[in-house]
Amino acid sequence: MRPATSTRSLDAGRPVGAAPARRTEVDGLRALAVTLVVGYHVSTGRVSGGVDVFLVLSGFFLVHSLAGQHRRTGRIRVLPQLVRTTSRLVPPALVVLAVTAVAGVLVVPEGRWRELAAHLLASATFTENQRLVLEAVDYSASNAMASPLQQFWSLSIQMQVLLAAPVLVVAGAWLLRRTGREAWGRPVAVASVAAVTAASLAWSVVATAENQSVAYFSTLPRVWELGIGALAALLLAGVRPRPGVAVALGWGGVGALVSFGALVDGAHRLPGWEALWPVACAVAVVVAGDSGGRWGVHRLLGLAPARWLGVRSYGLYLWHWPILVLYLLHTGQDQPSISGAAAIVGLSVVLAAATHHLVERPAGARLPGRRPVVALAVVVVGLLPVAGAGLAALEWLDRQAARTAAAADDPDYPGAVALTGSLVSTGGVDGVDPLPDLAVIRDDWADFPDATCATDEEPAEPVPAVTEVCVLGPDDAERRLVVVGDSHAAHWLTPLAVMAEAHSWQLTWLLRGGCNLSTESEFIQEGTPGYDECAAWRARLVDRIVALEPDLVVTNGTRTERDGPEYLPAGYLAAWQQLSDAGLPVLALRDTPRHVDDVPDCMAREGDTSPACTLSRDSVYQDGVLDEAAPALPAGVQLVDSSRYFCTATTCPPVIGNVRVYMDVGHVTATYMRTVRPLLQEDFLARTGW
Repeated sequence: MRPATSTRSLDAGRPVGAAPARRTEVDGLRALAVTLVVGYHVSTGRVSGGVDVFLVLSGFFLVHSLAGQHRRTGRIRVLPQLVRTTSRLVPPALVVLAVTAVAGVLVVPEGRWRELAAHLLASATFTENQRLVLEAVDYSASNAMASPLQQFWSLSIQMQVLLAAPVLVVAGAWLLRRTGREAWGRPVAVASVAAVTAASLAWSVVATAENQSVAYFSTLPRVWELGIGALAALLLAGVRPRPGVAVALGWGGVGALVSFGALVDGAHRLPGWEALWPVACAVAVVVAGDSGGRWGVHRLLGLAPARWLGVRSYGLYLWHWPILVLYLLHTGQDQPSISGAAAIVGLSVVLAAATHHLVERPAGARLPGRRPVVALAVVVVGLLPVAGAGLAALEWLDRQAARTAAAADDPDYPGAVALTGSLVSTGGVDGVDPLPDLAVIRDDWADFPDATCATDEEPAEPVPAVTEVCVLGPDDAERRLVVVGDSHAAHWLTPLAVMAEAHSWQLTWLLRGGCNLSTESEFIQEGTPGYDECAAWRARLVDRIVALEPDLVVTNGTRTERDGPEYLPAGYLAAWQQLSDAGLPVLALRDTPRHVDDVPDCMAREGDTSPACTLSRDSVYQDGVLDEAAPALPAGVQLVDSSRYFCTATTCPPVIGNVRVYMDVGHVTATYMRTVRPLLQEDFLARTGW
């Protein structure tokens, strides 16, 4: 590279002081990035690297904006910068949020409304990325739908950085003035941005290796991508490569960017070091600029259609995702057809163009012209109704959940007890709406606010063995029960807690989603996220149970499958043998049914008692499994047939005794499990003699 004969301004490639001109090749780069994002989403679902390009450009133009303000006024003012950022990004986002919320209520199944409301609130407050991080680490959210507002994760990161950066810059400038080091401004800025970028990149590599799904949506592992753009603006804006170099940079960047999504599984490998690929592509195109002459890539990126699409790329990015998700929910498809994909893209482009013309351009032009305080107030006032709608919806759903809890002992909701009568679907009570309400059914997990929980961590390879131990009841109780296993073992906590309180027992549990009291992994496969943690937990489990000195261990007895026969894993028997050798009795309860499709979604679509939402008992349970297991059971181990708690002789209904049984594909609602207590207690006392 060689220096330019006259230094380029950050956005135009013109001498400092010249009127700013639009970087048409950057508009074309935006068009290419959004085309890749939309194209991959509607066709393969893969990650294209386009979002990484947008993050780089955000960092680049943030520095451009701050430098331009300093060049014009000799200072950097926070409020005008915040106004420019929010007036450009917030109004189109509000339109998309409002329309998606209304359409979501019409299309999204009622059982998913809490998810929709939570994502609406998070998106309106630009914390959607943190919402997705919480879902990534929350096992109970493993069956969450793809949110129609999920695309706001990247906008949330951009807003967090774009709003924080001017404040930090002003604070740094103030410190330099106070210390008489104003002349060091540029070197300090470069060094600071470089240090933050390097630290973020290093953390991104570590965080991605540790938990990629969390790192993908987190802010800190993504800051370096904006930092690279900022460094490009600080260090390379005044540099013009020779024509041959510019041609190679420009076309090489475009070609490498187009190939990235096809060659790298970005959804499962970004944002670690592999994100350097699309980031470097963006920088290469920006640095090449218009220096390539007649053969430069700017000739392609600067074509009128590319410029037109690039200017509207923000709206297209915002619109395409909710349209895609709502289309898939409405049609019940996993991937759109060719005609469906064309319709999604076409509608997205039309809405993006309308949003740009009616909202984005007018707001971006008018709001910065107002007093900064007034302009920011207008933006905040616009956000309040959308955020308020999400918050109000969540509060309404909480009231519905309280209504469910209040009906725990209502005779209109006999639940499992109805299986001993003749009217299984209603329990003999007509005109009563089933509970839990579909709007809150996915939150109906067992909850014990009076329990005392502590987390133990032991050194292990390759990861520490982390175990949470929760206790309910006094230490001087006559009996101590320990419940061990995965989320299906957790089902039994609800009836056992009622029994423990009635009989003055102490109830202790050691639970981990996807892991069992076993010597093998029946669910999380080797090489997948969470496998090492589950293996470390299992390896220490028997020793931890023995140390508790329980009178009885309660755990899963078999494993049902969504698409296969019930079976008794060999790893269960091996772990039971270890407990038997330690002199501990085990009560193993037959697994609960797992459905093929999501049950609340089915009930919302087909009706509570539809045959489409009902399983045949034979498709769930294989009675021969129990007969074959009996001779192999270690001493002190009893296998309880709990299938009668959930099924008749022929079917496993979705509603029993006016109580909805399943909160998703295979987890049972805590409301229903409370009604299981009389049946379980009968079997429990008969087996234990307590």
